Amino acid sequence: MFTFAREQQVIDIDGVKIGGQPGEYPTVIIPTIFYDGHNIVDVGSNDFDKKKAEELINLVESHSDITKNPCMFQVVGVTPEIMPKALDFVADHTDSPLIIDSADLNARLMGLDHVTEAGYGHRVMYNAINMLIGEDEIDALTRSEIDGVVILDFNLQDTSVESRMALLEDGGEFMDRGMLDIAKSCGFEKILFDPGVQPIEQGAGASFRLMYSVKAKYGLPTGIGAHNIPSSWAWLKSQEKTVRKVCDMSSNAAGIILGADSLFIGPIENAPYAFPTAAMIDMLCADSALDFGIKHIEEHPYSLA
Repeated sequence: MFTFAREQQVIDIDGVKIGGQPGEYPTVIIPTIFYDGHNIVDVGSNDFDKKKAEELINLVESHSDITKNPCMFQVVGVTPEIMPKALDFVADHTDSPLIIDSADLNARLMGLDHVTEAGYGHRVMYNAINMLIGEDEIDALTRSEIDGVVILDFNLQDTSVESRMALLEDGGEFMDRGMLDIAKSCGFEKILFDPGVQPIEQGAGASFRLMYSVKAKYGLPTGIGAHNIPSSWAWLKSQEKTVRKVCDMSSNAAGIILGADSLFIGPIENAPYAFPTAAMIDMLCADSALDFGIKHIEEHPYSLA
């Protein structure tokens, strides 16, 4: 295993710490709830099944308690009308931090305004600053009172590590300034870097190298949606569920080994598999880190050994 020569940042989002050297802190698990197509969401009525949502939140919390892997909830508002309801519901049913997310810009902006007005922005991160960000989104982030932001470093026109590193640093050929500068100009010091995993042959391998490179150069805490690889693999869709699940969890394990401090695991239903997978790799990394004089924190999956 390895350690980074550069000091590794640790961000604290309402008590949940993300970052550090490999093996030092437990991997933070980030499941997604109310995602597009989630069977507990009724887009027609802009509502969701509260009983099932609470059961899923409790399922995540119970696995987190067992493995000692902290969690955050990525809350998707598929419409602007659902977003505040979804955020309030999750905030009321867990003490864990939240991440605002949606494919709908207006829903994301609604979420930013809502958590600020509701007074729990200190528990919230935003997903994400990316190469498509506009001035309206930058203004909303600047006036918000949330605690941190995700930088999503994807580039569909050039998936190379060099191009995506340029997006982070100075904008390269696609932006007027770098995403890191945008995040800091909005007032954020707590930044989670996500390399934006694409399918195989579309930059998947480069995403893992980019994550490693950013930790080595900047010491930023990282999060990775490695599950995008198996979920976009056409051949795998024809295989039985157990095979698909094994590949899904293997991608998460690879992410941790290569430097991920947190995992965007996709659908919240993946939690029972993701937590023990992360716990096992965390134990392995912690064991290896001892050779570098790095001791894991007390609340760590290593207690299961």
